[in-house]
Amino acid sequence: MKWRIGKLEIVAWTTGFGLMAYELAAARVLAPSIGSSTYVWTSVIGVIIAALSAGYYAGGRVADARNRALDVVWLLLLSGIGVMITRVIYLSVLDWTVDLEIDPRVQGIIASMILFAPTSFVLGMISPYLVKLNIRTLKHSGQSVASLSTWNAIGSIMGTFVTGFVLFGLVGSQETFVIVVALLVATSWLLVPRQDIKWRLAGSVLIMVGAFIPVVSTSQIVTIDTPTSHYEVMKGHYNNRPLVGLATGAQGLQSGVYTDGSSELAFWYTQEMARLTLEKKPERILMLGGGAFTLPRYLAEKLPDTQIDAVEIDPELKPIAEQYFYYDNPSNVRLIFEDARTFLNTNTEQYDVVLIDVYGEMSIPFTLMTREYAAVLSRATAPDGAVLANIIGEVSDEGPCRTMTAVMDAAYRTEFSHAWYSTDGPTYGRANHIVRYQNQDDDALGQRPLPALGGRLYTDNFAPAERLLFDCQQSQA
Repeated sequence: MKWRIGKLEIVAWTTGFGLMAYELAAARVLAPSIGSSTYVWTSVIGVIIAALSAGYYAGGRVADARNRALDVVWLLLLSGIGVMITRVIYLSVLDWTVDLEIDPRVQGIIASMILFAPTSFVLGMISPYLVKLNIRTLKHSGQSVASLSTWNAIGSIMGTFVTGFVLFGLVGSQETFVIVVALLVATSWLLVPRQDIKWRLAGSVLIMVGAFIPVVSTSQIVTIDTPTSHYEVMKGHYNNRPLVGLATGAQGLQSGVYTDGSSELAFWYTQEMARLTLEKKPERILMLGGGAFTLPRYLAEKLPDTQIDAVEIDPELKPIAEQYFYYDNPSNVRLIFEDARTFLNTNTEQYDVVLIDVYGEMSIPFTLMTREYAAVLSRATAPDGAVLANIIGEVSDEGPCRTMTAVMDAAYRTEFSHAWYSTDGPTYGRANHIVRYQNQDDDALGQRPLPALGGRLYTDNFAPAERLLFDCQQSQA
């Protein structure tokens, strides 16, 4: 049997492409309200796979009973309606879900079941229907199924890479939904184009019009999607002063600047990191985690003769920082767009001060809390240098978030013999701590000595960062 690309193969490709683009956009729209942790991704993927499985079963039963090509047309249009409705209602659904004040994992499941399960179910029905239409003889049934499965897989692969590498760098999640709707509607016209033409034309027009319904948000928030993350730039007040802030999730701002003309740092933890850095009078500074580059910009002004290397994974943050956060590209700041751990693995230079602020929402990547990480970090730190780490956690003896803090502390202790800390939070409960690790026993610089917290030392092979964060969050609820 000669391998061919027919109409059914194109439909199979479209459903694969559309499903993966839909799934990636789904996780993006959950991020600002529920978060972007592994738990959220698990909720999205688990619910979609469950809905697809139910759709496979239902589609197979219906196909055996009817076996009509026109049914696939209506399934494609119904899928387009589902994606369109997701785009229109997701903000309201997420607001309602967050107000439930329940376990974030359950929030993710509920939101996914309402927003994504119905459309995934319909998309799942299409595959067995295509198989039924494509099988002409039992002798070639294997090749018929393989042909459709192959094109569906090719579509899924292309949908993953095109959405992640291209679409999110050019358009947002809402626009991605519109693209998926348009693709499903256009593909529906490949099959039996002369049947029910009036109803199909009316349905296609209504679906596309619905796909462009403005999604209105009452907040003054600018949403920006990049291949790496989903950002929100929001205006408000902090310490009774106007501020613009950058958030990557539902649990707080990662960067912020005052908009009243002041060059002051807005948040305590950046002020403290700057104070300690200036006390050390470094010639070379490395910062892991750039955010909107507010701290590198401030230090560049205060230390004009100091070289500052800022490592940030997302290159799209530079134009965001320039447009919204007054970043003016100081001559003594070098921006390095690379994963922090990857940079440390290959770095051969040493720095007098290493600043670490690598939080996405309230968690850090597991690769930055292990013994191997501490080893490459130590290699990047001058013998008399200091590491200043922003650690969100708890240092009290019996605090519920102490375990998470102790795990991070244990990694640093493998390479640095002395530690001091400062915090603006309570003695009991989660707060920002600026912890200074170094191998010289000098004065405390206004900080308190931090005894070893006795945490478990994790490795790259096993570091349950998500579980540690979840346990901490649950204890604070």
